[in-house]
Amino acid sequence: MSEFTIWIIIGFISGSVPWALIVGRLLGRNDIRGVGDGNPGATNAWKSGGWVPGILSMALEVGKGLIPVYIAIRYLDLTSDTTVQLGLALIAIAPVIGHAWSPFLRFKGGKALAASWGSWIGITDGDALLVGCILLAIMHALQKNHAVTVTACLVGFFLVFLPTHQLGMCIASLWLMNIMIVIYKHRHEYSKGIITRNWIINIVGKSI
Repeated sequence: MSEFTIWIIIGFISGSVPWALIVGRLLGRNDIRGVGDGNPGATNAWKSGGWVPGILSMALEVGKGLIPVYIAIRYLDLTSDTTVQLGLALIAIAPVIGHAWSPFLRFKGGKALAASWGSWIGITDGDALLVGCILLAIMHALQKNHAVTVTACLVGFFLVFLPTHQLGMCIASLWLMNIMIVIYKHRHEYSKGIITRNWIINIVGKSI
């Protein structure tokens, strides 16, 4: 288990690096926490500096979850043993925790969405990239509450990957820890409920 511990630490440190904040300061010359919801994430880097720092920040934020998880999977001797699967789940959640409570930001951080996506892409051999794009696009097209969108995406990951992935215990454990962090980080946004898009309201209104 010492190898798992090392990779958990590596994952946490990787997730802790506030790439969006760094990119925002280098390219946008400002603190991205001063716009939007104050979150040091890729979305605010985009809002603050435009598409170049936005895309670069997104790639780095996803990568800090994806890279350590992807490498760890190929380095470690993985089996269906419960202890091994739980260890792998801890490696995958480590970058998410690092981003959410970064020691570089006095244990404050962002909502860990890009880091979460990166970890899921790594743990599913890339399948979560396409699945995530589809789920996020559908939910974003239907309603405006970001908290509802990302929560629905994680629920979709659970439904898609639990029955199809060979490391079921790992998937279940990662999902449980991830959904708890996402719910906590978005706890103030859930009170807004589902904010339906205008095009749906117009269609419903015309059909009544």
